[in-house]
Amino acid sequence: MLQNNSVSVTFRTATADGSWNTRLVLVAADRWLTGRSYLETFNRSSIGRLLIALLVEHWGLLESPLLYLSLAFKRHRAEYYRALLAVRAAGDWEGWTAFFLQCVREAADDGVNAARRLFALLGKDRRTVANHDATTVPAIRLLDLLPEHPMVTLPGVMELLDTTKPTAGKAIDALCTASVLKETTGRQRDRVYAYEAYLKVLAEDTAVTG
Repeated sequence: MLQNNSVSVTFRTATADGSWNTRLVLVAADRWLTGRSYLETFNRSSIGRLLIALLVEHWGLLESPLLYLSLAFKRHRAEYYRALLAVRAAGDWEGWTAFFLQCVREAADDGVNAARRLFALLGKDRRTVANHDATTVPAIRLLDLLPEHPMVTLPGVMELLDTTKPTAGKAIDALCTASVLKETTGRQRDRVYAYEAYLKVLAEDTAVTG
């Protein structure tokens, strides 16, 4: 059975191989070392999920840490536990690695599907805003910034657009009138506006039903 020290040596000596296969197998080994502790403590498992994203980005396999494996693990929770325990009980690294790589493929498919839905949503909303009577140029600029800032406030929009309070307010009002932004607090002051349709797509990609 592979122990922690052996895995550390493997990481140090094998990272010169830049292939997806080799490095994903190494990430699978790291995930087992941190993920097995999920049975004992949640926090260390959360650190393990973070390490996966950081390693994949660090090795240049992805430009950003966008691979969300937790959803795939949650979908196959029972199999996840069985595979973790099988390494500890019987040294079944092949079974764990096969399961891990299956989850990588599933997470990649999830990411592609989410990106397509977001791209379609942005295209639809751009057409809606462009054809709306209340639309201003700052409103269109704000719409283009919403994917990176799906929750905004009036002071935040002033900073994003580098503009005055009245201009920022009109941009927000235009997007609210076009049903792109929605005010979430119900307050008259310190309001917060959400790009709810965008956030909903992101939530669908991080939730397990059933």
